[in-house]
Amino acid sequence: MMALLFGVSFACYLSLITYHQTLLRTYFSLTANWLVVQESFGGGEIHGSRLDYDVLTLLRQNGYRDPVPEIHQVVGTSLSNAVMIRGFRPEDLSRISPFQLVSGKVLTDADPSRSTMIGINLANRLKLNVGDLINLRGRSFSIIGIFKNGSYEDNQAWMSLDDAQKLINYGSDVSVYYIQDGGTFSEGMTISNGVSIGRRGDSGNTYGMETMSFYQYLKLVGIFVGIATVITLENLLWRLAWLHRHEFGIIRSLGFGKISVETYLFTQIIGIVLVGGAAGGLFANFVMIANIKNQSAFGISLSPVWDWHTIGLAGLITLSFSFVSIFI
Repeated sequence: MMALLFGVSFACYLSLITYHQTLLRTYFSLTANWLVVQESFGGGEIHGSRLDYDVLTLLRQNGYRDPVPEIHQVVGTSLSNAVMIRGFRPEDLSRISPFQLVSGKVLTDADPSRSTMIGINLANRLKLNVGDLINLRGRSFSIIGIFKNGSYEDNQAWMSLDDAQKLINYGSDVSVYYIQDGGTFSEGMTISNGVSIGRRGDSGNTYGMETMSFYQYLKLVGIFVGIATVITLENLLWRLAWLHRHEFGIIRSLGFGKISVETYLFTQIIGIVLVGGAAGGLFANFVMIANIKNQSAFGISLSPVWDWHTIGLAGLITLSFSFVSIFI
């Protein structure tokens, strides 16, 4: 019962650490070595903007020979079924967004119209596999591949630029242009009326910061959960020591040193922590952390992160709790 009591507190803290690492990976992991040309209201990489051919002409006049055009938009009837789309030229597939193919094949010029690659998070959320159909704005697209790159783009459906333009009725217009850093234009510049230069990943960072602001509150809750865990362990150890105070007195009178009592308490707490940590880890993984997968906002869902940083941090904090409790 002592171990289960500790396990509940441990599960709460483990969930908070995992949630934090998931947010960092989802919103803040895109490489920022490209500049993005978009409408000045921002958010072009997620919710899109609309740029006409005059913007492309302006970029070429200023030394950018091959700006990378893309469509970025969120389609759907509500936030619950919203899907982020990305339209690109097949030759630019991994130029802007490197990825790892999970299953299927990559999109090429030879593929028929209405073919798409979807991110691993989107596939898991909608329970789709290669060969299935996905409905995007009332049109069916055939899934030919599933990819992942560790960012919010794992929630996107990737298709050819032409298909994306037809899907959202953009004609020859695009949402954004990507240009190399270090040229005529720099981040923060306004190059024409209503068109400005941003940094790749800034849109995701903005959404991430808004989400992280709520996490700061959860972090405060987590701190108090940690304090409660220390107090709980200290109280359990004190109770164990109090119940055995006569035995400890007899042991000490027979010549055993203070280290004997400390070893006893250390053995007890290691047993409590190991059993409680295992129970709490299972509870967090199958109940609390599992619910993160079902969260979706603005077409972005989260994929829980388990890595050595998360495990190491949780282990270090747990040991710290243990030694503080033993000391008290």
